[in-house]
Amino acid sequence: MNWDILLKYINDESNTSESSEVSNWLNEQAENQYLLQYLQKRKEQLRQPLKQDDVHDQWVLLLDRIFAQPQAINKSKPNNGYRFMGIAASLLIVSLLGWFYVHQNRQKANRLIVLQTPAADRGKVTLPDGSLAYLTPNSKLTYNETYGTVNREIHISGEAFFDVKHDGKKPFVIYAANQVKVTVLGTSFNVYSRTDKNTEVKVATGLVGITTHGHTTFLKAGQQLEYQFTNNRIAINPVEQHDAAALQNQSLFFKNNNADEIAEKLQRWYNIKVIVDANAHKHPRFSGELKDTGLDNVLQALSYATGIHYRNTSTHTIVLL
Repeated sequence: MNWDILLKYINDESNTSESSEVSNWLNEQAENQYLLQYLQKRKEQLRQPLKQDDVHDQWVLLLDRIFAQPQAINKSKPNNGYRFMGIAASLLIVSLLGWFYVHQNRQKANRLIVLQTPAADRGKVTLPDGSLAYLTPNSKLTYNETYGTVNREIHISGEAFFDVKHDGKKPFVIYAANQVKVTVLGTSFNVYSRTDKNTEVKVATGLVGITTHGHTTFLKAGQQLEYQFTNNRIAINPVEQHDAAALQNQSLFFKNNNADEIAEKLQRWYNIKVIVDANAHKHPRFSGELKDTGLDNVLQALSYATGIHYRNTSTHTIVLL
């Protein structure tokens, strides 16, 4: 939802088209209706038109209350039929995709299900609750067999874009590297999680809560957060929706990127090593979106657009010149 349109609606300034857009948004999920009620009450309290900051502040307060609610723990013995159906469904999804490695660890009555992409392939998986995950090469998702029934908790190593199915009773929680936790109810976002790298979260739609060392920061669509693990600092910046949803769209998004930034994006996308020669820094920065039709085609397009040349030194190493 565009906050400007929502503001106009609350302040009785919207046209027919904008009012229709708000109505559609209200029907998407219950939290949207709660937010509208919060904002309308806030307007009555202020007795004046709302401003942009009021929308964000009330959104944060609402989500803070939702995330703070204790989750009910189901202590009853799980139904074996549902338990094995869940495992079978997960394995069926994986077997159909083919390129996922699957590993199950027995831990007392529960099992851990591990999905991992190979070193050279990306992929897409449907989780037991219907949420979608798009993974880069050499990325791994780990979750308990109770995922989708008792909770929706998942661990990630690597990078993935999540399109989360809404469930107000079971928040979708991701445990990333560097003790970073990401919590949503139903939205879409990208997570980059490597133990030796800064953790990144980019939000394409909705709102995301990111917890680091007991403090929760909220990001809305069009924002990205970088957690710097060396000094425990957080940086929040704007992000293009096409950049945040690049994995889902299967396209590489560049915005005024220099040779080093282009190399970093190629390394993460294709799981290869990219060396930047000094000559590559002489070429202009690049902005644009390239559909991923293969590494060679992407490199040729970048060379044509920027003048940066390249050569292969091995199967997994490229030098930008």
